[in-house]
Amino acid sequence: MDDMNVMPSKYLFLKATTMIKTLLPIGLLATTIGFAQAGDTIPELASSSGRLDTLVSVVKAADLAGALSGDGPFTVFAPTDEAFARLDAKTVNALLEEPGRGTLKRILTHHVVPGRFEARDLVGMESVVTLAGTTLELSPFNGRLLVDKSVVETADVSASNGVVHLIDRVLMPPPQAKPLEQLLYAAIDRGVPLYNDGSPEACCAVYAMALEAVVLTNGWNLSEARTANLKIAVTNANEMTDQRERAWTLRRIIDALLMDDQMKANSNEQIAPKQNDSQGVRVYDFANSRQAGSWQVVLDGVMGGLSTGNIEANNGTMVFSGETSLRNNGGFSSMRAPVEKGIFKDSDSIRLRVKGDGRTWIIGTKNSSSSGRRGGDSFWTRFDTKDGEWQTVIIPIDGMERHFFGQKMSGDITPEEVTALEFYMYDKKEGPFRLEIESIEGVKDVI
Repeated sequence: MDDMNVMPSKYLFLKATTMIKTLLPIGLLATTIGFAQAGDTIPELASSSGRLDTLVSVVKAADLAGALSGDGPFTVFAPTDEAFARLDAKTVNALLEEPGRGTLKRILTHHVVPGRFEARDLVGMESVVTLAGTTLELSPFNGRLLVDKSVVETADVSASNGVVHLIDRVLMPPPQAKPLEQLLYAAIDRGVPLYNDGSPEACCAVYAMALEAVVLTNGWNLSEARTANLKIAVTNANEMTDQRERAWTLRRIIDALLMDDQMKANSNEQIAPKQNDSQGVRVYDFANSRQAGSWQVVLDGVMGGLSTGNIEANNGTMVFSGETSLRNNGGFSSMRAPVEKGIFKDSDSIRLRVKGDGRTWIIGTKNSSSSGRRGGDSFWTRFDTKDGEWQTVIIPIDGMERHFFGQKMSGDITPEEVTALEFYMYDKKEGPFRLEIESIEGVKDVI
């Protein structure tokens, strides 16, 4: 059900040399792209393939054909025409025109890796860094080579200046953060493990240093009033003696800055954690589109399925959409994101503000022992949606059922243990799905 790690790593490496023959037989390569000439550059090869016409068009629109014809070498993960057909046509058209071409260029360079890496090289690597400065995760699974969320359909198509691997999905890079967001998210990435490992004082040092950098330096697009209020809030937090409470206070100051989608506006309000009408804790608020970037799609492609999934920010909400397919024993699409351990410690339920599609959805939680990248252990509750209608859904955490790769198991989770959230479309039906999420909150004593 979930993305899996069912084979020991030693077994994977023993299978690595034979997997390529199973995954990508020589005959398939010869019949699929047997017309490539030894002297063809990557753009020339793509133009003659018959399966990469859309890619050729968008590469030309982004003015990247010349660069990809250079000496290189380059490794290109090339989405097929079928992969581009999965995208919304309006989205593609918007990328082909200004001002979308900058985004298009970043998407395309997210598929290009400097250097020549054939399939036999990739199966022994965990990740590669692209020309966009982003990272693509690699993993062999069940006779397939997975590149981030895509499956390699045809590998090792040789060009004069590199190698091409055909993939079944267009890969979307994470959103680019503003300087302030980069600083604060970097602080969170460093501070959270310290707090969870029992060093709240070290976490405080990281958070305080980041916030003091904002207070003492320029270039963050904050008004004088906001900077003054921030300085007061940080000073008050630094006077706290309980390091755990101090860490939480500093983190809430950071969260308040990140969740404010009006950073350039003058404001005299005190910086404090956002509250709702029942004194809940705002866990995700998509008024800041950067928060949607924390979520990652996990599809049934890890088991050979053909379902799709896409995440996008949409005017203050996050939209998860796609289509479930029951072919190849598939049928699920999901997305997940981490949360700081303890964020639900004063809550007993999760409150969602969502607009669904009439299908039944699953919200899941994970704890520190189940939230590994390939972990299949999580805690689920199903909820029904009304097509096109906004709803408030409240999920008691202690009532969530443990599932291991989709199978119900004994066990439970407490609010303070939650370290990740996930949403599944897994109702054993085919067809399109769409869930729009306005906010995710931790609440107490509301039912």
